[in-house]
Amino acid sequence: MAAVNFGICEKCRKPVPATHVIRDGQVYIVKDCPDCGTTEALISTNAAVWQRKREVWHFDPEAVGECGLNCLTCGYQHNPRMVFLDVTNRCNMNCPICIANIPGMGFEFNPPLDYFERVLDGLAAMEVKPFVNLFGGEPTVRGDLFQIIRMARDRKLPVGVATNGLRLADEEYCKRICDSKARVLLGFDGRDPEIYNRLRKDPAAYEKKLQALENLKKFSKRRHTIMCCVARHINDKHMQDLIEFCHENRDYIQFLHLIPLTETWEEGEFETDVTTTVEDVEQIIDEALPEDKVEFLPAGLGIHFEKAMSFFGSPQMRFGGVHPNCESATFLFSDGERYRPPSYCLKRPIDEIAEESVRRAKAIDPKLGKLDPSRWFQRWRGRLLVLRTFGGLVFRSTRLRRVLKGNPYLSSLRFMAGLLIGKRFRDQVRKHTRLGEVVGMVILPFEEYHSIEGQRLRTCAAGFAFQDPDTEEIRTVPVCSWSLFRDDVERKISEKYGIASAKEQPLPVR
Repeated sequence: MAAVNFGICEKCRKPVPATHVIRDGQVYIVKDCPDCGTTEALISTNAAVWQRKREVWHFDPEAVGECGLNCLTCGYQHNPRMVFLDVTNRCNMNCPICIANIPGMGFEFNPPLDYFERVLDGLAAMEVKPFVNLFGGEPTVRGDLFQIIRMARDRKLPVGVATNGLRLADEEYCKRICDSKARVLLGFDGRDPEIYNRLRKDPAAYEKKLQALENLKKFSKRRHTIMCCVARHINDKHMQDLIEFCHENRDYIQFLHLIPLTETWEEGEFETDVTTTVEDVEQIIDEALPEDKVEFLPAGLGIHFEKAMSFFGSPQMRFGGVHPNCESATFLFSDGERYRPPSYCLKRPIDEIAEESVRRAKAIDPKLGKLDPSRWFQRWRGRLLVLRTFGGLVFRSTRLRRVLKGNPYLSSLRFMAGLLIGKRFRDQVRKHTRLGEVVGMVILPFEEYHSIEGQRLRTCAAGFAFQDPDTEEIRTVPVCSWSLFRDDVERKISEKYGIASAKEQPLPVR
C-alpha cells in the first residue's frame, strides 16, 4: 500500500490526507478533510523547478515513510543536527508578521534557568551534539542570556543567538555577545527604512540594525549570519544591494539565510498581495545577479555524499537528508570585486552535474560500505575510489582557470594529493582555489500550517527542543510543525516552571 502524505486542514487544523496538484505551472497541496471538505494551499509558483529538484535527488516518495503530523505522540527520532530553543516570548519589537510573542500567544513564556539546564543536559547527551540556536521572542531581552550561553558552551554545545539586533546596537552589549563566542543570526531585511515600515511597522529599527552590524564588524573575531525575510513586492528589488552589502562585509558575514514571507499572522494584522515561495526567492536572487545564472540545489542533497566524505574526515552535514522540496542552497564566491555564483566557473548547469554526482555516489556507496575509514589502508582505498569517481566529472565540468590558482593542472594535482594524505578539504580550497571568500545562501521555508506536509517533516534535520512538562523527557519537534503545538506546550511549561523575574529584563517590552 502506498504511503499517505498528510497536511493540515485549514478549518479544523487536524491532520488529513493530502496530495500535490500541478495547475497552471504551480504546485498546490490539496487536503481532504472528512469533516470540513477540501482546502488547498500554494507551495510553489514554479512546478518545473519543484519537480526538477526531485529528479536531481532521485527522490522516491514511497521510501520516505508515513508521517501523520502527530509530533507530540509519534515517538519518531529525528536526531536533529540543528535545534532551536525558545528562551522567551518577550520582545522589544512587535512585528505584525510574527505571532511568537506575548500578544500573539496570549501569555508570557520566560522560564527560569533551571529549565534550560535540563533541556541543555538532554541535548548534550545526544549521540551527535546539535547546533543550538537560542530563539524567541527576542533572546536578548533576557538579563540572564549570557548564563544560558555559558551553560550551552559548558556542555560543548555549539550555540548561536537569533536576534533582531536592536540590543546589539549598544557597543558594550554587542562586545559581550562577541566575547561569549556565540554565533549571531541577525535579522536584516535590506538597506531601506521603508522595508521595516512595511514588514515590521518600525522604520526606526533600520538604523539600529545597521549600527548592530557595524558593532559586530568592530568586535567580532568570527563570521556570522544575516537572516532576511524575503517578500515579493516588498523587498525583492533590494536583494542585489543586500548581496553587495554582504560582499563589502565578507570578513564577518558567512551566511545569508533567506526566509520566504510566510502567512503566520492573524487576520487583519498584515496584508500582502502575493505569496512568496522558495522558488520565488530563487528567482529573486537570480535576478539580483543578472550577469551570471544563480542555481540552487536541495540543501539535503549532501546526504548522498556523506559516506564518501567520511573518508576525508568531513563532519556530518547540517541539512543532509532534508526533503528535496524543503531548504535549497547555493554559495557565492568573491572574485575580488563582487560575488559570483558557481555557474561562473562551470561548463554545465549545476543540476546536471548534481544529478550525475548523485548517481555516481549511489554506485560506489556499497563498495565504500565495505571499507572502514578509521583504518589507515582502507581509508586510503576509500579516498582513491572517491577521487577516481568524482575527479574526472569535476575536471570536465569546471572552467579551471576561473577556479584554481596558478597553473590549473598543477593546482588540481596538488589539491587531490593533499586530500589523499589527509589535509582538510576546507584548507585545500583556501590554498589552491579562488573560492576562499564565500557566502553560503540557504532558503529556509518556515511553513505555516496551510502548506505543511508530513513527507517533508519525516526527514527534517532541524527541530525545536523542549522538556515535556508531563513526562520530563527532552523532546524535539520539527521546525515547521512547532507552531501547531508551541502554545499548548509552552503554556504548560510556564505553569510548571514559572516565569523568570521581570527584574532580569532590563529592556521595556512593547
